[in-house]
Amino acid sequence: MKFLIIQKVRRNVALERWAKMLPLQFKYFESLEKEKIIDVYYHLIGQQGSMLIINAESDEKLSRIIGKDPMFFECEREIYPLTTRQTHENQIRELIGSAIDLGM
Repeated sequence: MKFLIIQKVRRNVALERWAKMLPLQFKYFESLEKEKIIDVYYHLIGQQGSMLIINAESDEKLSRIIGKDPMFFECEREIYPLTTRQTHENQIRELIGSAIDLGM
């Protein structure tokens, strides 16, 4: 399963702490890219944050991946489960078909 993660460094993180932890986070993300766990990583221009698409078999696995991030305590995250366009389209077709069958 794929998850979109938008994460931003909290504003109250001391510069010294941020400067120490960010290289560790880069190294961690690089290892996840090599393992094909991270599909996409982008820096958010003008912000201290990033956008990632993560491959994880379960929410438990995703929790472990996020929990091992060296900047876990310094970031706030929004997490969105993703599905393909085709899967979404099939679900809508089923829903519409059910509604038509029920005379709605």
